Amino acid sequence: MINSVLSSGVYGIARGNDMLNRSADQIAKANLPPEEGGPEELVSPIVEQQMGKIQVQASAKVVQAGSDMLGTLIDIKV
Repeated sequence: MINSVLSSGVYGIARGNDMLNRSADQIAKANLPPEEGGPEELVSPIVEQQMGKIQVQASAKVVQAGSDMLGTLIDIKV
């Protein structure tokens, strides 16, 4: 159970980082016209930056909770 909690948290962090990287790439290309790979508009990449940040923060809390739970179980068994 602890393993799946930690795995879910780490997966969420990776997913949030991917979202941050994709949106940062779009923001970095803001000075390019859309036909050269630039974004049509900047609202979506900026919103995705916030979503990625929240995803990473929430997933880090999941990992922390799993770690705390594991620590508690170890303390109980010792």
